[in-house]
Amino acid sequence: MNPTVFNRATHFSLIWGVMLCFITIIEWRSLDREPLKKDILSPFIHRDVKIIAQPERPSSAGQAQYVVELDFNGPLFLACFFIPIIIFHGIGRLWTRIRAG
Repeated sequence: MNPTVFNRATHFSLIWGVMLCFITIIEWRSLDREPLKKDILSPFIHRDVKIIAQPERPSSAGQAQYVVELDFNGPLFLACFFIPIIIFHGIGRLWTRIRAG
């Protein structure tokens, strides 16, 4: 039997995937509570804000309605998720091949 090989690429990939998902979920949940006040740091989340004024009512500051749409860019998330994993594993295979001679 072959001994178990310590593969750093697998560990880096797991850490990368878990942290990326965790950070995205935390940011999405914070936007659910305060969608207008929070800054969006994640490139996967896009916010559209529409202001609707009602002309039939007298003009005042409290009459405008805000419609906030939060969109999640799934293809960009998958690209940012899998491309570093492929790079980690490619570097790991290259390192193993160079070490083996």
